[in-house]
Amino acid sequence: MSWVTRAAHKQRRAATVRPSALGDAFVDSWVSWREASEDVRTAYRWWNESAGRHRGLAFERYRVALDREQHAASIHSHWAQRVRAYST
Repeated sequence: MSWVTRAAHKQRRAATVRPSALGDAFVDSWVSWREASEDVRTAYRWWNESAGRHRGLAFERYRVALDREQHAASIHSHWAQRVRAYST
């Protein structure tokens, strides 16, 4: 199961969450977002350094990495809102 699938699965099944699980989900989502952010940097570097016939593929890899990072950021935002709501 990929990190995005794992995070989305946690998000769906967590309608009611105990405080320790809420914290765990928040940290997991942050880790997933940071990993996705690193994937974006790696894909961008590969695209920037590629030439010729590989450039199109490298750009597509970068675009997909951006989409995954955006999805991970959305999941992390959800958990941040849940933590914020719980602590107020």
